[in-house]
Amino acid sequence: MTTIESYLQGLFTYTFTEANINSVFLKRGIEVGVDEADVSVQSKELSQADLLVILSSAFSKGNESVQKGNWKRTTGGYNIGVTDRREYLRQANAIYAKYGEAVVGYTGMKDGTFLWTS
Repeated sequence: MTTIESYLQGLFTYTFTEANINSVFLKRGIEVGVDEADVSVQSKELSQADLLVILSSAFSKGNESVQKGNWKRTTGGYNIGVTDRREYLRQANAIYAKYGEAVVGYTGMKDGTFLWTS
């Protein structure tokens, strides 16, 4: 059995928080811990679109290191650029359109020049 949480998280390399996943489930009427086989394709795809929208607003993150004595652990960071964000919204909107849901508009984001891009 694969839970719906594991299924959806497996579609992304980004790790969503439990709150992210739970808010999508609440919106879509999906029970936490249910077998992914018991969730309709439509609900899975719309949940995936919702997670893409969340990802489009995620903050980039630098590397993090923790050291205790001789032991050191470093986790990799990630950078989500403007082009990435647009692509996530494009993918989400394609899914929303497929099922007749309202698409999410792109409101622009600030880049290093402090100008709004569209």
